[in-house]
Amino acid sequence: MGVSVDSKFCHKAWAEGFGGIEFPLLADFHPKGGVAKSYGLWLDGPGITDRATVLVGKDGKVKWAESAGPGGARQPFDLLTKSKELGS
Repeated sequence: MGVSVDSKFCHKAWAEGFGGIEFPLLADFHPKGGVAKSYGLWLDGPGITDRATVLVGKDGKVKWAESAGPGGARQPFDLLTKSKELGS
């Protein structure tokens, strides 16, 4: 699943931009950034999250994490490859 502080409307537009996706997107929208805060990814000063990816295994443990910074770019297809490598 994917989680971000964007609304479900932003998630829908993002998913449509990829021609649809096969996993759920969860909105960490209210309270804003609650999940992000639990992973230490909330940036209090600007009131946004770090742009990070955290792969959590079926056992509930973090298997891999990477930060791209608030404005950083990620490669979704590379993340899918990493997920498959880890068997997450």
